[in-house]
Amino acid sequence: MADANPQLDLSQLAVQRTAAAESVARPSRWLTRYAAPAAVVLSFIGLFAWSARSSLLPARRVTVTPVVVSRAEFEREGTPLFQAAGWVEPRPTRVVASALTGGVIDQVHVIEGQHVARGEPVATLIDTDARLALAEARATLDLQQAEVRRAEATLQAARANLSQPVRLQAELANAEADLRGAQLELHRLPFETDKARTERDLAAENLRRRQQASDAVAGRLLRESQAELAAAESTLAETVGREPRLRSQTESLAKRRDALEARLRLMTDETRAVGEAEANLAAARARLDQSRLRVDMAELRLERMEVRSPIDGCVMSVLAQPGQWLAGAVDSAGHGGAVAELYDPKMLQVRVDVRLEDVPHVVVGQPAQIETAALAEPISGEVISITTFADIQKNTLQVKVAVLDPPAVLKPEMLAKVTFLAPPSAAASEADEEPPLRLFIPEQLASEGASGAAVWAADLASRTAVRKPISLGGPTAGGLVEVTSGLTPTDKLIVAGRESLTDGARVVVVGEDTTLGGREPRAALRTAQADSP
Repeated sequence: MADANPQLDLSQLAVQRTAAAESVARPSRWLTRYAAPAAVVLSFIGLFAWSARSSLLPARRVTVTPVVVSRAEFEREGTPLFQAAGWVEPRPTRVVASALTGGVIDQVHVIEGQHVARGEPVATLIDTDARLALAEARATLDLQQAEVRRAEATLQAARANLSQPVRLQAELANAEADLRGAQLELHRLPFETDKARTERDLAAENLRRRQQASDAVAGRLLRESQAELAAAESTLAETVGREPRLRSQTESLAKRRDALEARLRLMTDETRAVGEAEANLAAARARLDQSRLRVDMAELRLERMEVRSPIDGCVMSVLAQPGQWLAGAVDSAGHGGAVAELYDPKMLQVRVDVRLEDVPHVVVGQPAQIETAALAEPISGEVISITTFADIQKNTLQVKVAVLDPPAVLKPEMLAKVTFLAPPSAAASEADEEPPLRLFIPEQLASEGASGAAVWAADLASRTAVRKPISLGGPTAGGLVEVTSGLTPTDKLIVAGRESLTDGARVVVVGEDTTLGGREPRAALRTAQADSP
């Protein structure tokens, strides 16, 4: 290579050491002598203060208790839980066959233990009075029917008069005829007056001539002429005096005609007659309905002279006898009008006295087995009701167990023994899965706020108090309450010193509360397990 490039000068690669050493600045001595040691010392002081903060800062002294943890235990379906004694009774209750009307019993048709059908006669009452009352009601009904027919005829005539007022039209025609006759007579009056005056003048002239010839005329003829003159004057006076009377009569007849025309136009009397006829017909029909109602009541009372069975069942007891008066209503004891007590043999139940400590194990729909001395094998039953009747002397609560498909030999009032079986459970059916955990806390530790229930827990890592919202389940007899969400099995709950705590406040755990509000933890846990379904 040296042979290939003879012009290479290696002297140019030499370093000028004196110039480079002079260009480098020397570091200051105070950074290494004072700042670095001070930083190390301050770091150690801060670390010591952080580790000793729990003893330096103020903290509240508290006691804690752990969350009570239990695994839910499920009984296998059909496992006997406990037994209790009771007695058989009708379900839902016994039925009373009662008289619905008062009377004296004539015959009783049933005996105890007899099977009867619905509507079958149980007893018969004396019905003489009921039959007479029915006959009287029917007679009254016939009378009211005749009254209705008469009212209908009156209404029909009134409507005919209103639609065709021929009587008023005839009266108006007569009034118009009378008026025209009076007007015609008044029109003829002047001519009759002139005729009477002429006849008077002729009679006066005839009398004057005879008076002049008195010697030649007999006295009889003279008197006749005088009489004729007097008659003519009277006729004239009467004819003249008729004019005012005829004018007054004409005016009266005109007014009567106008009144009849207005009456024919308004039809007031006929309209009122129709209204009255309609009202009378409505009243007659109402009385007819009342009569029919009385007939129905009389027929019903006659029908109720036979006391009938209200159900298909069996006679449990006979409560009445022939000759006994029945009031027709059941009194407070249930025997006022009662004839017999019945029950349905297919609807029976057992009323069981369950001890109070076994009541939490009873649920509606729970299967049971019923034993009695009258049966060789137990029969199936089902819990249908948990009553509110507790016996303070027996310390028991009554539970009703329905008898499923009861045999004919089973009768009311028989003593029975009931074995309550474990009900089906969805959790118990999952045999391969481990039973779930259930968390319980003392009930007094849960506080209610605006946002719901919460508890105070101690965070042992940060030594602070934490308020945890929780969801509560049902309480137990052991003073515990179940927590369904919000806690873990490892949480420590603050018992003493939780008053006036704030979220994040520093706490010092001085011990563990072993009483759980007056009960040992294990005892409270056993109570919670026994009470939980």
